[in-house]
Amino acid sequence: MKREVASLVRGIVLLAGGMILVMLALALIDFREAGYPLFKAAAFDAVSARHFNNLFNRNLNQLVAVVFTSVAIAVPLTANMYSLKFLDFFIKDPINAVVLIFVVFTDLNNTWWGYSIKDDFVPVFQLHLTLVLVIGCFSLIFPYLYYIFKFLHPNTLLDRLENEFEADLREAMRHPAHSSTRRGGVAEGIEHIANITIRSIDRGDRNTAIESIFSLERVTRLYWAAKPHLAPAWFTADPNAFLGFSSAAVAELTESHSWVEMKVFDQLRHIMNAAIPRMHEVVSSAAKSLRQLGLDEVPRQDVALRELVIEYFNTFIRLSLQRKDPRSVFIIFDQYRTYAEAMNLEYPELAQEIAYYFAYYGQAAREAQLSFVVEAVAHDFGTLVQRAWEAGAPNRQKLLDRFLRYDSQAKATLPGVKKAQALLASYFLLAGHAESAALIRANFVGLDPGYLRLLADDLLHIKREKYWEINERRINMDYVPDPQREKLREFLEDLLAAA
Repeated sequence: MKREVASLVRGIVLLAGGMILVMLALALIDFREAGYPLFKAAAFDAVSARHFNNLFNRNLNQLVAVVFTSVAIAVPLTANMYSLKFLDFFIKDPINAVVLIFVVFTDLNNTWWGYSIKDDFVPVFQLHLTLVLVIGCFSLIFPYLYYIFKFLHPNTLLDRLENEFEADLREAMRHPAHSSTRRGGVAEGIEHIANITIRSIDRGDRNTAIESIFSLERVTRLYWAAKPHLAPAWFTADPNAFLGFSSAAVAELTESHSWVEMKVFDQLRHIMNAAIPRMHEVVSSAAKSLRQLGLDEVPRQDVALRELVIEYFNTFIRLSLQRKDPRSVFIIFDQYRTYAEAMNLEYPELAQEIAYYFAYYGQAAREAQLSFVVEAVAHDFGTLVQRAWEAGAPNRQKLLDRFLRYDSQAKATLPGVKKAQALLASYFLLAGHAESAALIRANFVGLDPGYLRLLADDLLHIKREKYWEINERRINMDYVPDPQREKLREFLEDLLAAA
């Protein structure tokens, strides 16, 4: 804000100074060529004064028309595109008020000056003042239009929403009695940020949509910094902010002090609803933001917030499956698995719960006939198990046991699931966990030798670490480094020999 005001003032000063210097230079040239005395230049009779008054009047009318037409078109149009909050910020912005009042006052002053001119009286001071005001108006028009267009940029709106959010928090900390009013402002600000994201998705504006998600992240962290200093009254959830929730659910938010987090995460859900399957970059950003927020110190230490993070990851996955959008599921599971890996050592039971959901949604994907999703989840599940063994997590065996049961009830075994199992077995062999590899080997008993040979041919010939097409993860799920590939070869050759 300060930088924008400084740019506006600097532009006005430079333009005014430049125009005055040019006009003075031209006047001096004319006076010199004509031999006209300079002291007479400031003398006016009633006729010349009225002439100048009419000239100023025409120019000012055009100037007022340009300024107000630009504002009347640009501001409502942008507000309609992104958020009606633009109108509120525009009205409250002191620069807009000062400029528009200045232009109107200059026009009014010129009218008053014209009224003051008499046949035997010329208000010379008002004439000179009007000239200065007119120069000022013409000097500010381009800097002000630049300021308006910059003001109407969606990033400016996001910055102002964040500042307003922070101001509401500060006011709630200073004056706990105002908590109810400030709660409404915070909830409204979160909704406005999400609305910008959704409208940007509708318009295909990826950059603004993603920046809005980052804005939701920033205001959430602002809130967490202030949360310990807020009065108990702040944490009473307002039912009007959660119209889709039951009264019991709203009461639970009050009890757990989590209504702001629920508001943020639920706005991410609305964003996902708009983005799937239309804009996968936004899906990726929203899922990543949920993971990064979930790994912050505040939710890590709060069981209610940990549960919220998991519930919203599951909700995102369900939404993607319902829309039959494998790419979104692929994106979300990558963030979900990364979240589980980061939480596993500290909260092993949480990771085991997430592993159950991996299996659950893998089965849901099979029922939806999304075979790629079933296979991709198997690879993510195997990676989660591998990371648990690499870290020496206490729940590593339980995770392995659940992984071995993944897709065990399926009538037909999918190649991708067996590949994920074989890759994990090769890791166990490389790491010296022969017993764990033997458990996986038991899952291959009874498979057709031709089927096994196809698996071996596919896996052993993959030497490219990155997938041969562009995807969000930039990896080939079936790739393993050379030392592990040799163990994979041994595992598959043993299976073929036993078959």
